[in-house]
Amino acid sequence: MKQKPSMPHNPEPTPSILKAFSHAFGGGSLIRADALASAGLGDRFFGSTLLGFNCQLNNDGPAENISIGSNTIVRGILNASRGGKIKIGNSVYVGDNTCLYSMAEIEIGDGTMIAHGVNIFDNDTHHKDWALRKAEFERLFKKSKQPIPPIRSSPISIGENCWIASGVCIFKGCKIGARSIISAGTIVTKDVPEDSLAYGQEKMCIRSLS
Repeated sequence: MKQKPSMPHNPEPTPSILKAFSHAFGGGSLIRADALASAGLGDRFFGSTLLGFNCQLNNDGPAENISIGSNTIVRGILNASRGGKIKIGNSVYVGDNTCLYSMAEIEIGDGTMIAHGVNIFDNDTHHKDWALRKAEFERLFKKSKQPIPPIRSSPISIGENCWIASGVCIFKGCKIGARSIISAGTIVTKDVPEDSLAYGQEKMCIRSLS
């Protein structure tokens, strides 16, 4: 009798590296954040926080300026600059190529899903005055020591169980209420109430989901 071929052996993932599901959540492996504790990074994270291999954590302040809750996946870029803070809750998803850039504070509530290619900026990133932009660039190359005034910033808050679809831009000072949906490509420049759908680029429109 012909012997039935055996199935290939698939070893269990190590505690540090986990194979991710795909679909809209993106593919590729994830690393458990607690595996980074030996590098002095793990104390900012809780429980089963998972980081994608394209994830970047840029923080020029104290380690606690970036905190991530448990059962959360982060694949994007977290940038806390000039005292900015990023606080991500539990069971949150942050997709590939999504950027959170804080000079004030960005807070993401529990259960919120943020798709790929989203930009969340609580600041203007640069000055309107071209001379200040030029001076800031020159400081990168240590060609100038001219003091630069603070860049305008204002906190962003995203409530629990929201869905931020791909390509969304959320700008400084905006508050998005719990359970709301921001449609793909929407430019958010004002508050969105709880249980609402926001959509539009040239002009953002809001309607109730209830």
